[in-house]
Amino acid sequence: MSKNRVVHFEIGAEDPEKLAEYYKKAFGWEINQWADSGYFMVGKEEDRAEGAIFGGIMKRYEKEKTINTIEVEDLDKAIADVESNGGTIVKPKASMPLGEDEVMWWCYAEDPQGNIFGLMQMVKHSK
Repeated sequence: MSKNRVVHFEIGAEDPEKLAEYYKKAFGWEINQWADSGYFMVGKEEDRAEGAIFGGIMKRYEKEKTINTIEVEDLDKAIADVESNGGTIVKPKASMPLGEDEVMWWCYAEDPQGNIFGLMQMVKHSK
């Protein structure tokens, strides 16, 4: 297992339960409240062994924001899902070439409670 990799993220929210529902609907994430703590765990315990990044949605304590990027299979569908669930696109879809045979399509979005996050899709070119 590699060192210095992201293993956890936290998204601050004014209403953690409501924001957890947004991410469930927009991306199909598995999210469950941890006991009665008001802290919502993102991910399943059995996925940890496969190197999944875990996170949480909690009451916002800090003003700083972190951009976490979510890799998706279909960026256009993800953009539509973000918007249809109350989010907005704040930096439009753009491309970034990654060598001769691959390009990354990406954008930045904002969830309904003001958190900015990235979306990306890797696409291979055929020669």
